[in-house]
Amino acid sequence: MNKKLLLSAVLALSSTSLLASNQTFQASINGWSEPTFAETNALHFGKIRLAAGSACTMDNAGAVTGDCDASDANIQLGGITVSGLAPNSAMNITVSGSSSANLTFAPATTATDGTSTETTADGVASAFTTDGSASDITINVYGQMTVDTALTAGGDYDVDYTVDVSFQ
Repeated sequence: MNKKLLLSAVLALSSTSLLASNQTFQASINGWSEPTFAETNALHFGKIRLAAGSACTMDNAGAVTGDCDASDANIQLGGITVSGLAPNSAMNITVSGSSSANLTFAPATTATDGTSTETTADGVASAFTTDGSASDITINVYGQMTVDTALTAGGDYDVDYTVDVSFQ
């Protein structure tokens, strides 16, 4: 009787494996290049008072208020162009300021591709989706510049800011 049970078990196991089947499928992706950045206008606040604590604010039209000379001919909104984007791509745009030995810059921006427009604050990610033809995005940069350590008359001073585009 044990031999019959053993034989039945072997037949059951072998018949189960005979009923199995499989098929191979493929997973795919599309290659996507990184966007490129070009500075079309260098951001310039013009002249500012030399004393620590002096602050100057530039609005989205390029007008300055505060401790800057509003009549300075060097005043210019920053301009960044982001190219090489795919149509209908969801992304976050973040513009972050920084501090140098003498200055702190807190940027604000307006990003547009002609269809959508988003504004951002310093270090805050703003959602943006490219239009159907993947037009370039133009980012206008402005914000607030603060003197942390007294400046020297006639000196040129810089502080960095970073533009980040990360895809969702």
